[in-house]
Amino acid sequence: MKTPVVIILFLSIIANASNLFAQCERKKYCDDYMEDFDYRSQSSYAKLSPGDTSSVNIVLYGNQKYRIFVCNDPKLGNVVWKVVQPERKTKRTIDKIKKDTIVTYEMNEYGDYKTDKNGNLIIKSRQIVVDTTWLTERISVDKVLYDSKQQNKQPYFEITPTKSARYIVRVQIPSGDPNYYGCVNVYVGRKEIGGKNFVKKGSISKNE
Repeated sequence: MKTPVVIILFLSIIANASNLFAQCERKKYCDDYMEDFDYRSQSSYAKLSPGDTSSVNIVLYGNQKYRIFVCNDPKLGNVVWKVVQPERKTKRTIDKIKKDTIVTYEMNEYGDYKTDKNGNLIIKSRQIVVDTTWLTERISVDKVLYDSKQQNKQPYFEITPTKSARYIVRVQIPSGDPNYYGCVNVYVGRKEIGGKNFVKKGSISKNE
């Protein structure tokens, strides 16, 4: 008999979360950076607290120009963000190291082993042979394309990929009051390169 109550509570949580995201979407902290890009397809919005980290995966397509930037509630402080491209690299690590000792003994002119006065074989040489077994694994490494902490950088990242690829926007909120939640918006804008658009009515010069 308690199932309907649980369902209602669950739906209420989903509705509240949706309202929070909708509120963040409506708050535009960086209107000056927008320009004529279309931000509707891959922009993301979240409520984060001081000390939080978050990542947004995006796909950028070839022959389109993109502008990416992160804006946030000023009460969260100076949010640090990066645009990275994951690269697959090979990493080799040592699995096992096996050491063996190879001993050779002195022999006389007849091919018999020589012995000392106690009857022990006389050692001619002792050689240590090392056999190393390696493990090879493929790992993902971030290639940093933009870092907001670097000085003399424009407040947004622009790129025109030659082919489609996956990118990641990594966001880090500075430390502060962990009970405070503020909006953090990741804007991903795009526009066609060399697109042919209709001219709006009234934009044609009267002298033409």
